[in-house]
Amino acid sequence: MASVRQLVSVTSGVLGAILVTTSAPAAPVANEPTLMETRVLAALNDARLNPQAYIADLAAYRKRFKNKLVTMPGSRVKYLTREGTVPIDEAVEFLNSEESRSQLRAGSILAAAAADHVAEQGRSGHTGHIGSNGSGPADRTSRRGGGRLVAEVITYGAFDAADVVRQLIVDDGVPDRGHRSAIFADRLRYAGVACGYHPKFRTMCVIDMAETPDGTSRSLRPSRLASIAG
Repeated sequence: MASVRQLVSVTSGVLGAILVTTSAPAAPVANEPTLMETRVLAALNDARLNPQAYIADLAAYRKRFKNKLVTMPGSRVKYLTREGTVPIDEAVEFLNSEESRSQLRAGSILAAAAADHVAEQGRSGHTGHIGSNGSGPADRTSRRGGGRLVAEVITYGAFDAADVVRQLIVDDGVPDRGHRSAIFADRLRYAGVACGYHPKFRTMCVIDMAETPDGTSRSLRPSRLASIAG
């Protein structure tokens, strides 16, 4: 008999407080990206460059549903979604009207901050954006020597890079569809991707995005503290 599991993804509020300068020394940046991380960034960019081309993937995904349960190719496991096909239909409408966006360029500080969170949750088994010490996405980029203007999205339990991006675009169970908005935000031009093991969901991917390679803002002068609404 097929078992049932739950798909999970979480997103932070996009664009919080900004601190351009930092007195802390920069920590070592992330290692070279893994094949999975490279593929996730490429898949994100494919969707940004040609949103309408992704509609066929969602149509195929929709056919795998029975009520709120979805079966992935090559698996007998049924995954329980929160909303069934409703967010898929919404995503198709969104993609139909979405304009092409610029590619996300790799940011090593963003990737290092994302990798820190993957490493911690790989040990703790926790989910969400807040670390065991109470740190959030902006704290992690700052600790790595960057700024604090960062958006973060996370997926858990994805099979491959295509599934990571699909989860973010569909955004099941997220009322404001924050993942979908973040990955198509024109203002966000750089991304750091980190994927790894999670004790409960087996896999997780963290994507930190910003308008600059290190999470600082082009619009602010050094030493100026400001806030931007998401």
